[in-house]
Amino acid sequence: MRDYWASFGESPTFFRYVDWVLTVPLMCVEFYLILKVAGAKQSLLWKMILYSIVMLVTGYFGEAVDPSNAWIWGLVSGIAYFAIVYEIWLGQAAKLAKEAGGNILAAHKILCWFVLVGWAIYPLGYMLGTQGWYNSIFGTGNVDVAYNIADAINKIGFGLVIYSLAIKSQNE
Repeated sequence: MRDYWASFGESPTFFRYVDWVLTVPLMCVEFYLILKVAGAKQSLLWKMILYSIVMLVTGYFGEAVDPSNAWIWGLVSGIAYFAIVYEIWLGQAAKLAKEAGGNILAAHKILCWFVLVGWAIYPLGYMLGTQGWYNSIFGTGNVDVAYNIADAINKIGFGLVIYSLAIKSQNE
């Protein structure tokens, strides 16, 4: 992405969203996989994948395709995000984590915090870099900084939580 910026002088928005369309649903799949031992059904898997794709596609439309209506696309994306948050904190995923208890519950709670706090960095980047939000105050280059920070925190964090759970499960 650095080379794209150096060559074209603009944010590699399309490539970021391609990356996220692959990695964010996988993060949602991780909730299903750790909760499968507590009886998670495939409906949870597909619901989480659907919410994440809606969140990302509508975010992309607001940021790159139809920025004049960025607030509408951002709202729809935000609703999908909060559907994920609801599902993991209060919905079926939360109930399954409580049933599983132990290391599964602990890992689930940490992942929930990543989604609630870590994923909240992305809308800030969206608002910083999308015309009509706050970019006139902060400038437009901050979107890449926010997205890079969020990617590092969330992708590495999710991986470490799942790795830790795997090691703990292996030692039981």
